[in-house]
Amino acid sequence: MAVLLLNASLQPLNVISHRRLVVLLSKERVAFLDADAEVRAAAALQDRRIPEDVVIVRLLRNIHVPRRVLRPNRRNLLLRDDNTCQYCGLVAVAAELTVDHVIPVSRGGAPDRWDNVVLACKRCNWRKADHLPAEVGMHLHRAPGPLTQEYAHIIFLRYPALKAAYEAFCATAAA
Repeated sequence: MAVLLLNASLQPLNVISHRRLVVLLSKERVAFLDADAEVRAAAALQDRRIPEDVVIVRLLRNIHVPRRVLRPNRRNLLLRDDNTCQYCGLVAVAAELTVDHVIPVSRGGAPDRWDNVVLACKRCNWRKADHLPAEVGMHLHRAPGPLTQEYAHIIFLRYPALKAAYEAFCATAAA
C-alpha cells in the first residue's frame, strides 16, 4: 500500500510508511479523503495485513513547507520538459535526449541557469552545435524556466500509481 500524505490544502507532501500512517491516525493528525478508503484501511489494520491499494490521507492542520531551490540537472530537466525535445518536439526516452545550452557556454551563456538549459534530441543538438538557435533557423517550443511544484513532481516520478490516484482525486474534486 502506498500512502500519499497531503497538506490540509490538498498539496502533496510526501509518501509515508504504514507505521507512520498508524501513528498519525492514533494521534488524530490525519483524515482519509473518503469514507470507503477509511473503512478499507480500518479493516486492513484490524486484520494486521497490508492492503495493496493506494491510500490518500490529508493532514488536519496546514503546515508550512519551505520552498526548495532545485538545480537544473538532467533529472529535473526531464521532469520540466516532459521528455520532449524543445526544438523539434520529439518525445523520446531519456537516453535519446541531451542537455543543450540555448546560449552556448563558449559564447558567454550560463551553464547552470534554468533559462539557459533545455532538452534536445541528439539530431537537434548536433545541428545547433555552438550556435544560437536563430543563427541556424531553430526556435524553442517553450521558453525555458524553473521547475514548479518540485516536491510533487519528484514524488510522482517515483510513484506513478500515486500520481494516477491523485489526478483521479483532483478530477472528482473539481467536478
